[in-house]
Amino acid sequence: MAKLRARGIIGLLIGLLLPQRYVELEVWPRSEEYPNWNQPLIHIRSNDPGSWLHWYRRLNDFLKEYETTVPEDPPRAPCSVYNRLDPHSRSDPCDIAMRIWGPCSADNFYGYVEGKPCVFLRLAYLHYWVPHPYNMSTSLPIPADMPNHIKQAMRFYDTRQYGDYIWVACEGEFAADKENIGPIQYIPADLPPGFKTSRLHTADHIPYATRNLPDHVPGPLIAVYFENPRRGLVINVECRIWTRDIYYDRNSNVGRARFELYID
Repeated sequence: MAKLRARGIIGLLIGLLLPQRYVELEVWPRSEEYPNWNQPLIHIRSNDPGSWLHWYRRLNDFLKEYETTVPEDPPRAPCSVYNRLDPHSRSDPCDIAMRIWGPCSADNFYGYVEGKPCVFLRLAYLHYWVPHPYNMSTSLPIPADMPNHIKQAMRFYDTRQYGDYIWVACEGEFAADKENIGPIQYIPADLPPGFKTSRLHTADHIPYATRNLPDHVPGPLIAVYFENPRRGLVINVECRIWTRDIYYDRNSNVGRARFELYID
């Protein structure tokens, strides 16, 4: 008991000392302009390639570090930044992986060509964090305000088969945004909506001596596909992770990200 209490105190002190570098949820593509780099306004006109081509290129630049001919199973990201019409060969495993990422791949221009954009999310600054995930195998209560799609996923994706996940939910930030955001898909669609804990380089998975070193393998991604956002107005979007140890705070970036969509 004393050891657990000491660990809790150490974890609290780390969280206080690193408030802006503790379990951040990154948004990609990002803006080039400061201070909107972390909270971009993604403005596109689906019938104007010039309005979305730079977002497509930024996503490709970001996803280049995930390129591989032998993707993991399940793939942690799209394995190629080349459209299927480009004169660039792919391995058979990569072709399969690209289909798993469905609308959120270069084959579909990440949805931007249709005014149905994909946004990629990734967790950062995990090295001092030991997550405490929600799952149906524990007797601890589930928050009443947890989104229904997460509750359903916990029932459908058995922890014994799929493992624990850091759940992700995105929604309109304010009442008008909730009405205008339209349907959302989390991609890959046949996997739990979030990050599998066993694939994250959190403090319980890495030696203490290497916690300050950069990861050699980029973290897994989840894509958010906006099927039909209302056009002609700004939609404020907020995404957050759901774990037992992360508390929601609108004034903090811990476990939370926001951005804006404007589809003409």
